[in-house]
Amino acid sequence: MTENYASKRERWQRLLDALPESLRGHISLRNVEAVSALSPEAQGTLAQAIQAGLKRLPRAIELLGKAPELTVSELLEKASAEQESVKKAVVPDTDTQRRLADLIQFCYPDMNRISANALCESEALAGVLQIVSALESMFASPHLNSDFVLVIFHACLKQALERLDQKLAENPAFQQAVSKNNLTTHSTEVSNA
Repeated sequence: MTENYASKRERWQRLLDALPESLRGHISLRNVEAVSALSPEAQGTLAQAIQAGLKRLPRAIELLGKAPELTVSELLEKASAEQESVKKAVVPDTDTQRRLADLIQFCYPDMNRISANALCESEALAGVLQIVSALESMFASPHLNSDFVLVIFHACLKQALERLDQKLAENPAFQQAVSKNNLTTHSTEVSNA
């Protein structure tokens, strides 16, 4: 049985209430499960990093999940270094942002354009924005007229779809979200063809 949002929110609130006092006012409900899964030492490091000015909380949580022994200074350095590399890597033009906003509204038709445009600039969608930009560059490239490049690009996309299908298969909530938004997975499209 899938968990409804109200019960999920109650569970998240219980997890939030169980966190150390130094973290409670800084952790959103969407991040509380990941923070709760951290060791007490890693939670302490996270609290100190937040007090020291940490900006990228989700990335810091991810880093601590993989390497709970990180010091506060190492955590701040790694989180900010990755933020800088994302900023340098993503130099979206307005056409790329428009395409991403179109995609957001395709997936969530009830979302207004102002919200979709704002999401294009969010940290959460920075990676997707990079992909949209890279895809546009690739499709505009004259090198895509080479069968060699086309085959490699096709294999790259096919592997990415297989990995995405595997990620979807691991989580019923992901499957439900894709189904709810009238999107089908690559493997479903292939099997129906």
